[in-house]
Amino acid sequence: MLKPAARKYFLDKRKSLTASDCLKMDDLLLIQFQRMDWSSVQCIGSFYPLEAHNEPNSLLLIRYLKLIIPGLVVVYPKVNDDNTTMSFYTETETVAINKWGIQEPLPFNLMEPNEIDTILVPLVGFDQSGHRIGFGKGFYDRYFAQYPLGRNRIGISYFEPIPKIEDTHEFDVPLTHCITPSNSYEF
Repeated sequence: MLKPAARKYFLDKRKSLTASDCLKMDDLLLIQFQRMDWSSVQCIGSFYPLEAHNEPNSLLLIRYLKLIIPGLVVVYPKVNDDNTTMSFYTETETVAINKWGIQEPLPFNLMEPNEIDTILVPLVGFDQSGHRIGFGKGFYDRYFAQYPLGRNRIGISYFEPIPKIEDTHEFDVPLTHCITPSNSYEF
């Protein structure tokens, strides 16, 4: 399947979800999340979920990690529209809303890529090889080009993968893991 068709397929599936469906799937995602080994994580990159797009509730997952990892540092992305890059900053109590309606932390404390142990990755969908389908801007792929190779890039999805994204290119950086309400994948 080509990325545009896959993006439409997954976004249509998301649009059909009710609030109750999302709550149930978030609980199941948390169960999958709890089965993972978090013992080496002291700093994690996350994302603010887009409720209007029925995105999985990453904040629930972060609340769990804060309970089991004393002193966990959580960082969130902020995009730079001028050069289509993004950087991660420590979470702040006050957030700004960017032009796409995505919450971003105030840019106070920048974390370098080598300081982040694991990144939770928002995605529209993914394939069985760990290639993700995002919204097509390439922010995460550009960031992952400078992120240490041995670090985890964990996708969070309500849906199971499609067999193969046909139009991946050399700049696409696959996930290392992905969790869904019923499975956990390692690539």
